[in-house]
Amino acid sequence: MTKFKELRKMFNNAGVNIHIAKLSPSVWSDREIDYAFNVAKTLGAKGVSDEIGEESCKRLVPFAENHKMYAIFHNHGQFADTGFNLDEILSLSPAIMLNFDCGHYYGTTGNNPCVFIAKYYNRIFSIHLNDNLGPQSKTPDASKIYGQGQTPLTEVLLLLKKHAKDHKWPKHADIDDTILTMSNSVEEVRFYVEYCRKVLV
Repeated sequence: MTKFKELRKMFNNAGVNIHIAKLSPSVWSDREIDYAFNVAKTLGAKGVSDEIGEESCKRLVPFAENHKMYAIFHNHGQFADTGFNLDEILSLSPAIMLNFDCGHYYGTTGNNPCVFIAKYYNRIFSIHLNDNLGPQSKTPDASKIYGQGQTPLTEVLLLLKKHAKDHKWPKHADIDDTILTMSNSVEEVRFYVEYCRKVLV
């Protein structure tokens, strides 16, 4: 874990706390999954993230419970899939939390992510901030620069601001950087941070 301790120190010294580690270990061996949770713990994260699905949730729950951490699940198009039942998945264990991608949710379902957040806020550990096109567009679910997509991103940010003092609401909103038109990820993240700041401040 020495290198991960050094990595955590580097981030912490820059004023950044690592709250989640997306290692996607659900298809790994038992020993490797234990390793993933140890890595996340060493980094200061509260859990390990993977892509949501019934099998991946069942696979990671025992390890999350054993490590007293969370198994945190990200979404792409799952909520638009016939037969996908989030409530059944969440009922498997309180150790299951969501890394809710509001852009992909809107981009595949056309539903307002604020309604989802208001319903499941106590099972959302973090929110991916994406600005995607809706399912009726020529390029459904395509990620765009903040402000150029159709996701109600401003509404999401203001909803989180409204409930910022409620300890049960998600505290983490993560910029999902895809380097769309800018020269590099640093430049793009700076743009996204400023976009969010203008909405929130």
